[in-house]
Amino acid sequence: MKTYRTASQWLALLQQRSNFKGTNIEFCQHHNVAITTYYKQRALLVKQSTPNLPQQSLNATSSRFIQVNKTTTEFCSHTHPNVLQFDIRTGQLMFPANLATTDIVSIIKGLTA
Repeated sequence: MKTYRTASQWLALLQQRSNFKGTNIEFCQHHNVAITTYYKQRALLVKQSTPNLPQQSLNATSSRFIQVNKTTTEFCSHTHPNVLQFDIRTGQLMFPANLATTDIVSIIKGLTA
């Protein structure tokens, strides 16, 4: 069931936040308030320049964020055009591209015998 609060009720609730030891999410769960509604009401009160709202409740989560830098490294796999590669059940066969076709056939036949 939704609970509708007046602006003065929201001000009182947001003032209580400064005395609450948990996170904003825990505070909202304790008071049965959606976290998005909490942030919306807090922003509205800040926009109205309410002097009675404690500064701590406005910046309660700002110190909990850390900056993450993502770095990527690219690796490229190149196949040499002068190599013939055969994938078989037990591994890979790699032959120089200038090897005679008859020699490649002889090697493969020898492996299957």
